[in-house]
Amino acid sequence: MSAEVPVKLTEDQIAKCQEAFDKFDRRALDKIRIGDIANAFKAMSVSVKPEWLDRVRDSIDQEGTGYVTMEEFTELYLLKLKAEADEKELEEAFRVLDKNNTGVIPVDDLRFILKGLGDDLTDEEIEEMINDTDQDGSGTVDFDEFYKLMTSE
Repeated sequence: MSAEVPVKLTEDQIAKCQEAFDKFDRRALDKIRIGDIANAFKAMSVSVKPEWLDRVRDSIDQEGTGYVTMEEFTELYLLKLKAEADEKELEEAFRVLDKNNTGVIPVDDLRFILKGLGDDLTDEEIEEMINDTDQDGSGTVDFDEFYKLMTSE
């Protein structure tokens, strides 16, 4: 079930990043504005959710300059590829757990799964995780809720 996660980018991927980066490095300063990252990714036919970009922004632009270098941009692209691989793996796990193909997992099944993870979670911790995850109180967890639980978002 494990998705193929790249450790580093191929030469073709780096060239693709460079081409997109250059489109937004308008003054040839070897940096682009953080606000241009989503558009640069779009130029590479890669969609980025604003929430994801917000999460990784601070780790990439540690100096707070408002710009990213080509190296930082390729790091972001690699992070995006890893995030997509993780999401595909979680989608597959969710499909397996969604036995009735309803798009939701009963919280009782989720409780059983969390107990079996072997993370030495107490019953109280598991209940807190479930309550935090099933925020609408439906007694079920949809994929978005499951994803947030499994990725600690």
